[in-house]
Amino acid sequence: MTAVDAKGAFVHADGERLFCRIRGRFFEDLRGEKRPLAPGDEVTVLLAGPGEGTIEEIHPRRTKLSRPSGHRGEEEQVVAANVDRLAIVVSVRNPPLRPGLIDRLIVAAVNHRLEPFVVINKVDLGKERRVAAVRKTYEDLGYRVLRTSAVTGTGISELHEELKGRTTVLAGHSGVGKSSLLNAIEPGLHLKVGEVSRATRKGRHTTTRAELLPIPGGGFAVDTPGVRAFGLWDLDRADLDIFFREFEPLIERCRFHNCTHAHEPDCAVRAAVRAGELNPDRYAAYLRILESLS
Repeated sequence: MTAVDAKGAFVHADGERLFCRIRGRFFEDLRGEKRPLAPGDEVTVLLAGPGEGTIEEIHPRRTKLSRPSGHRGEEEQVVAANVDRLAIVVSVRNPPLRPGLIDRLIVAAVNHRLEPFVVINKVDLGKERRVAAVRKTYEDLGYRVLRTSAVTGTGISELHEELKGRTTVLAGHSGVGKSSLLNAIEPGLHLKVGEVSRATRKGRHTTTRAELLPIPGGGFAVDTPGVRAFGLWDLDRADLDIFFREFEPLIERCRFHNCTHAHEPDCAVRAAVRAGELNPDRYAAYLRILESLS
């Protein structure tokens, strides 16, 4: 299944793209999920005519990337299903580089059993010192970090290699260049791209729905609409510290086994931050995420 809209779903089957009706029972059987289908879902289709069909069965998902939806975040919105990796795309500027979203998306990826990696795009706009610092932070933690530019072609072949042979969902703020990068890898996709607002320095939504796209040489990428923030689904705040891998050797040294590392005395994580042994920006990101899970 490649994309969903209000009227049905687009399905790739035997080299043909079908527009398929979604049977009403799939909406009736929803249990706290916003929609019954997401890009990457595997389905059984009954052909109804040339280029048309009906979805008869939705197969169990191997993995998924989800976020909260609804007025109070009580619904699960599955962004992509059956994906292997999450490419966290940020830009050097226009919009400015915000590592906080990297930290939040790493948590989301690992929580849903996806392998995260970071793509720092628009490196043609300069700020090499800033890029180097962010790159070092995440490479020191063991994450793959790429430098790319859809304008100059920097890092495009490396990104293509990362995408080949697997299914990867791309996520990031509006305007960071997710669609531009995919166009650079495969110009035939003709994905729409937009400008960044000069007034707000934030991207404008150009990609309006998530879509599964083929990658030359094999594999798929899910292009997603840009986000202003990314909520975390199905995560207990008591488990958050395990998703910050640099905390791992310190957790057992805290006085309290259920330490939140926010205010408790004799907290080894807080002591390491004070001593300059932990990145204070990463710790601040941890606290912001912890507060959002309250």
